[in-house]
Amino acid sequence: MGLIHPEVREKHLDFFEDEEEVITPFLSGFDITWARSRKAYNTDLSVYFLKPEKHISEAYGFSREVMLVYSPYPQMESRTIQAAELFITDSPAKGRVENLNYILVSGDEDVEGWISTYTAENPESRIIIPFSVKKLRENKSNGHFIRRTISRFFYERDLFDYRLPLKNDYYFFGRKDVVASLYDSIKKGENSGLFGLRKTGKTSILYKLERQIHESDLASVLYFDCKVPSIRKLRWYQLLEKISNKISSELDLPIEGEFNEIDASESFTKLIERTKGVKKIVLVFDEIEYISPIAIEDTHWKRDFISFWQTLWGTQSINRIITAIIVGVNPHPLEIDTVERVQNPLFGIVPYSYLRGLDFDDMKSMIKILGKRMGLHFEPDAIEYLHERYGGHPYLTRIACSLINNIVNSLNYPKPAKVSSDNLKEYEESLDSNLMHYYRHVVSELREFYPQEYELLEWLASGQKAKFNEEAKYREHIRHLTGYGLLSFDEGGTPHISIPAVGRYIGLEYMSKEGRKTIFKTVDAKDRPLWLINSKKSIVTDLRQLEALIQKKKLPPLFGPNSFPEADEFIGVEVVTDKVTYGHFINTCNRCFVESIDRYGKSIGKKDYFWEDIKESYPALWDALYRIRLYRHAYAHRELNEKPHEDFNKYIKRDLEGQKPSQVRELNFVIQQCVLESLLNSIQVETYSLSK
Repeated sequence: MGLIHPEVREKHLDFFEDEEEVITPFLSGFDITWARSRKAYNTDLSVYFLKPEKHISEAYGFSREVMLVYSPYPQMESRTIQAAELFITDSPAKGRVENLNYILVSGDEDVEGWISTYTAENPESRIIIPFSVKKLRENKSNGHFIRRTISRFFYERDLFDYRLPLKNDYYFFGRKDVVASLYDSIKKGENSGLFGLRKTGKTSILYKLERQIHESDLASVLYFDCKVPSIRKLRWYQLLEKISNKISSELDLPIEGEFNEIDASESFTKLIERTKGVKKIVLVFDEIEYISPIAIEDTHWKRDFISFWQTLWGTQSINRIITAIIVGVNPHPLEIDTVERVQNPLFGIVPYSYLRGLDFDDMKSMIKILGKRMGLHFEPDAIEYLHERYGGHPYLTRIACSLINNIVNSLNYPKPAKVSSDNLKEYEESLDSNLMHYYRHVVSELREFYPQEYELLEWLASGQKAKFNEEAKYREHIRHLTGYGLLSFDEGGTPHISIPAVGRYIGLEYMSKEGRKTIFKTVDAKDRPLWLINSKKSIVTDLRQLEALIQKKKLPPLFGPNSFPEADEFIGVEVVTDKVTYGHFINTCNRCFVESIDRYGKSIGKKDYFWEDIKESYPALWDALYRIRLYRHAYAHRELNEKPHEDFNKYIKRDLEGQKPSQVRELNFVIQQCVLESLLNSIQVETYSLSK
């Protein structure tokens, strides 16, 4: 049973004795630590701070005290919420009480219905747990009433399922460095750009930046959503007029001059000159693609782009009071040097950065804080799984968590419910089917504007890593992929699609486009002889290069001073067509690349040379060689020991995409292709790693 602190009585309850009946029911799970009478928005309210007991904190994820606002009036009004919002952001509540939620006790008997309507109309609002005075009196001896009501208003609301840009701080996580960088640019009077994949939170960051600028009174922020028809359909001089009207209204300055093709630039410049000493102006252009040379619907911007930005930069060169932030998916308007054979005024002028996924700690905070309020306890392995699978992409992660909540509710699991990585893997197929539309949305513009780079993703998604690596040697070919955070390389240099769920979508789409039944692209029968010749040649050539690097860096050699034996035998292997040719192929690979390492290790007195020195020094290559060892043993022996059998199943599951061997057409060739491509890729990865 909780306590009412003496100060609460001395400072408040002694003057409002009738309120003790209202707050006593909360002692079943809270201590009451602070209370005052407050007035705001022409309404008098009482404010209490409740310190939750351990079982309450664990059930709802509370780490601070909870604010309770008491409104004795018989009818709820919006000003009560306005006042509560002021109190929770004001001292002493700020930093002391929970930010995402508070309790509201009202004399209105239908306060629950009122709050339900309010939150439906304001989905980004805090969680407000309403209690009517009447129900508190009726349940004063019911210790479970308070907790039941909190559970209902916490667990019934899906905090993850918010799909619009965030206009408040309640559900905004991370991005502090991005906001700080943009804010610093504005202070210095510098222009900046921010680009990223769809739904990475660019507009939410702009709203956050605007709030921060407003709080510090640094500048006036004028936001223009370029995708709306009222912006993109304007001619360049009409858009300048629209901007001028906003500046005039914001700073109470008159507009002089005309806004036509001849006079617009001069009229705009004169207006900006009159803003000196008044306030900085920040012009934010979101979805810049729609008023640029790559605009699809409003093609007049192929011409108007030059005049518009020449005017802005010409004005800025005279008066640094105006700053621009350019935001979008595609940085192409800033990258091209000429437009319609005229020098691009944005080229080399606007430094820009890419917005990637949330880092692990920020994503962890988002999932834990929102999840606990909904009765979902995501275990550490589940959070790691979500971050790995969705690459920190905030929108995909939130929608995935929302779908998990729907599953938990549909199965009637009691809340709070634990969510593990095993649960997520079990629901993976269902999640992907529901998220497919969003995967498409995330990469749609990349596919449209950078088809060559998108093709590289298709190769990578379909297992053609060697082909990918050949192109990726030219870093300019993957500049946008790495910029967006869609492509990454591990410490060993192995390339990965950083959002595996999106990678799978790309692989499935590529599979469908080519009429295949698997994501992994099997070489066509007619192309196999040439493919095999090229693969063998590349493996031998690249392996020699790797050995030279190993020798130069004085690292553990692979095969000793004479390189790998039976090279001629390897060059002579044929395209696998049946079990006999497969047996010859896998035995030859094992003798050339695996047993030769074992023999060299024994010759220098190291029995576990393959398992220790090679594994530690060349992890990517070791993985490919271990696959060969296991496949050869499985071919030569009917049964494997427990650990090799388990590892064999992992490789076969990976190579066959979870299909049973009996389900795979041309199984023997598929394994040959997997073995050779993984071997070549691993050699290239190790070479890249040693070349750095």
